[in-house]
Amino acid sequence: MKSFSTYIKIFNIVFLVFLAQNNFAQEVKEEVKIVSRAQKNQILLRWGATTSRAWKKTNETGFLLQKYVLFRDGKRLSDPEKVWEENIKADPLETWENIVQNNDNAAIIAQALYGESFFVDGGNSTQLADIYNLANEIEQRFSFSLLAAETNFEAAKKAGWGYIDKEVKKNETYVYKIQSAVISSKNTIKGNAVIATIKKYEPLPKPLDFRGIFGDKSVTLTWEYQLLKSIYTSYYLERSEDGKNFTPISKEPLVNLNDKPGAQAKRMFYIDTLANNTKKYYYRLQGISSFGEKGVMSDIISGKGTPILPFTPRIIDVKLTDKAEEAVVLWDFPKKGEKLIQKFQIISASEDSGNYTVVADNILPTQRSFKLQQLKASNYVKIIAIGKDGKQQKTSFSSLVQLADTTPPETPTILEGKIDTLGIVKISWKQNVEKDLLGYRVFRGFTKEEEPSQITISPITQNQFIDTVEVKNLNAKVYYQIVAVDKRHNHSNKSEVLVVEKPDLIPPIAPVFKDYKVQEGKIILHWVRSPEEEVKHVLLRKNITEKSEWKMVLTTQDTIKSFTDTELENNHVYRYKIKAIDKANLSSKPSSPLTIKAVSLKTNEAVKGFNYLVNRQTHEIELFWRADEKKVAEYTIYKQLKGKSLSTWKVLPSKIKKIIDTEVSPNETYIYHIRAILVDASYSKVKKVEINY
Repeated sequence: MKSFSTYIKIFNIVFLVFLAQNNFAQEVKEEVKIVSRAQKNQILLRWGATTSRAWKKTNETGFLLQKYVLFRDGKRLSDPEKVWEENIKADPLETWENIVQNNDNAAIIAQALYGESFFVDGGNSTQLADIYNLANEIEQRFSFSLLAAETNFEAAKKAGWGYIDKEVKKNETYVYKIQSAVISSKNTIKGNAVIATIKKYEPLPKPLDFRGIFGDKSVTLTWEYQLLKSIYTSYYLERSEDGKNFTPISKEPLVNLNDKPGAQAKRMFYIDTLANNTKKYYYRLQGISSFGEKGVMSDIISGKGTPILPFTPRIIDVKLTDKAEEAVVLWDFPKKGEKLIQKFQIISASEDSGNYTVVADNILPTQRSFKLQQLKASNYVKIIAIGKDGKQQKTSFSSLVQLADTTPPETPTILEGKIDTLGIVKISWKQNVEKDLLGYRVFRGFTKEEEPSQITISPITQNQFIDTVEVKNLNAKVYYQIVAVDKRHNHSNKSEVLVVEKPDLIPPIAPVFKDYKVQEGKIILHWVRSPEEEVKHVLLRKNITEKSEWKMVLTTQDTIKSFTDTELENNHVYRYKIKAIDKANLSSKPSSPLTIKAVSLKTNEAVKGFNYLVNRQTHEIELFWRADEKKVAEYTIYKQLKGKSLSTWKVLPSKIKKIIDTEVSPNETYIYHIRAILVDASYSKVKKVEINY
C-alpha cells in the first residue's frame, strides 16, 4: 500500500481548520443516514454514520440493510412486503490492494479503517498540529474517510457504506432500512430509511450559472452550489486553449469546505492563473454525485486576461478665472500611462459624498488641464482616467472648487403662524429662489423688547418650522424672525417680526386607560387621571353587539381611578372611552377607545357520551356522541397520532352526531378530541377518547 501521508496531502491543511470549526457546532445525534439515487435499471444506496463514535461502532459491527415493497402498481400495500435483508461490512484489508493502487480516495478509506495510525501531513509539521492530530485521530479517520467516500462510490461499497440493487421493477416503490447490525438495548445508534423507485429516474442536471471574471493574468470561476448541493458533492473543472481539447485543472475533484452552521455557502469559487493576457482560454464544469456519477457538462465559457491600469490621475491645482462661474482644473498623470488610456473625464458634485455627474468628457490622454464653466457656489471635482477597454478606470481624489460670493440672499417675507391648544407652533414663509441657498435660521422671543435668540442648531432647508411653547404662562404672545443663509454662509437681514398669539381657552389633557380585567359578569377598568386640577371625569360606554349609542356610565369629580361595570350581557362586545371636563366646561379629547368582550368563564358541557367502535376488518373507526342540537352551532373534531402534534380533522354541523374515520393504520394509537361551538359563540368542554388500533 502506498504511503498514507502521500494521499492525505491532497486535502491540504485547510481541512484541519474545517475540523476544528466543527468542534464548536451543536452536538449531533448518533444515527446512520441513508440516501438513494434511481438509475434506469438499478437503485444506488449510500449511508454513513453521523458521529465519529457511531462510525467506529458500525465499522466493527457492520450494517443491516433491509428492502421492502411499499407500493405496487400505484397502490400502497397495507403491510410493507419484506423482500430481503443483508448484513454488510467492509471487505478485508487484503482485498483492497488493487483499488488502493489506482485511487487515492480508496487509500484514505483503507487507512482510516485498517491503518495503525492516522496522521494528517499538511506540509511543514508544527507541534500544535501534531498535538491536535493525536488528540483527534478518530475524528480525523471519520471525517476524511467520509469525504473520500463522497468522490468514490466503488470505495464506499468496499467499505460497507454503499450498495447497488439491480432487482428492481418499474411498477414497484421500495423502502430501504439501514441500521447497525447489532441490535440491543445498549445500542444508541438510530437507524433510518429511504424511499426509492426507478420510475422517478431523472438524468443528472447541468451545473448552473457557470461564470468567469477575467482579471490580470487570472480568472475567478464561480458557479451555483446551494441549489444542487443535494445532487453534486464535488466538481471537475477543465480548461482548454482551443475550445476543443480540455484537460482537468486538478487531479482530484473540487469540494466545497465553506459551509458553516447557520451560514451555508451559496456559490463555489476557483481562481486560475493565466500565462498571459493575449491568449483566449476556455472552461467547462462537470458535477460528480455521491455515487460517483458524472453529470452533464456545463456550457463552455471563455475569455482573455485584462491588464490592470496601474496609474491614477492627481489634481494638483484649481484656478479661478476673471469670468464668473469659471475655473481651470490642472492634474498630473505619468506620460508612460497615456498609451494605456483612451481619454480623461471630469465629474462633479455639490457635496463630496453626493452623486457625481460627468461635466467634461473625451479629454485627450495628453491633456493636463481643462476649463470648467457654469459652476455652482461649491463644487467637488474628480478626474477619471478611462482605460482602452473602458472597464479599467482610475479616479483621483476630489478637490473643492468654490466661487467668490459675498452677496447675501434676500430677506424672508410673508411670515405666517399659529399656536394650537397644546402649545405647538407652526410657522411658514415665502421660499427664497437663490440657487446657492443653504437654508434658514429661526429666532424666537417672548417679549417685544427682548433680543430674539436662535432656536435652530443649523440652517433648515424647509420654509416652515414647528416649535413648542408653554401655554400656561403669563406671556400671551410669541415673537419670531427668520434669516436666510447661502452656501458661502452669507446671512440675510432678519425678517419682520411675526407675532403669534396663544389661545385664550385651554382644554384639559385627556385621561388614558391603564388596564382592565374581565371577570364573571363584570369588567373592571383602570385609568390614569388627567393632570389638570378641578376637573371631572366622564366614562362612556357603547354596546357594539347591539349597535347602541354612547351612554354615560360614570361622572365623578373625586380622585377615583377605577370603575367596575356590572350592567353587562355575556358575549356582548363593549367599547369604552373617558374624557376630562374642566370648570370652564371645556372638554378634553376622548381617550383612545377600549374594546372589551364580556364573557362567561364557565365551561358548558354540551357534548355527552363521546364514544367509539373499531372495525379492524374494514380498517375503520366509528365515533359517536350525544348533544342538544338547539344549543350547538357546529362541532370541531381534532385528530392526533399518539406522540405527534394535534390538528383539526373535521368541522361538522349540529345535526351530525357520528362520523367514520377510514384513514387509520394497524398498531397505531389515535386520540380524538371533540368540542362544540354553541349558538351564543361560546365553547363547550372538550371530550377525548384514546383508541389503540
